[in-house]
Amino acid sequence: MIPVALYGIDVEGCEEFYQQFSELLDATDDEKYVELLFQIEGELCFEHLQQIDQWSSATPLALPVEVVQEILSVLNIINYPDVSLIESLLSIDGIDLRRLSEWLHFTTLVYPIWSSDTCAGLRKLGLNAPFEEDIAAFGLYVQLIEGIKEYAPMDALPESPLPRQRLLELALAEWSRRQ
Repeated sequence: MIPVALYGIDVEGCEEFYQQFSELLDATDDEKYVELLFQIEGELCFEHLQQIDQWSSATPLALPVEVVQEILSVLNIINYPDVSLIESLLSIDGIDLRRLSEWLHFTTLVYPIWSSDTCAGLRKLGLNAPFEEDIAAFGLYVQLIEGIKEYAPMDALPESPLPRQRLLELALAEWSRRQ
């Protein structure tokens, strides 16, 4: 059964997207991403989050120990594809959905990274993908990426050390910048 989030997808546009998938990926450079992907290992700690922030050029956070423990607890217990647990973290100064999505992505290897270009690529395929600082919008984004990943043609996604959702994010972002 096709996920409700994918109803209304532009089928012809989607086929064209998958036909150009490898070419779309060729236009991206994700070397630093790959390096970081394999550096984050072992028990989750604040240093991991700092490495992720450095990769994304985010402003470093200076947080009290209790807040750091709250963040680490949430990141340790969240279950994909649920995003509701991270909503409380949005009240912490300096934390937004982009940063949280990056943390979730690198610490779980399943959540997609929240991106305006990727949302634009999803909209180009006829899907409702608002890019707003709203937990519901991020939840929908996670569902859309999962749906596209699950229903991708078997030969569409190339063999890669990158997580499949990352391949889709990169290709959709590049897709949004074309035509």
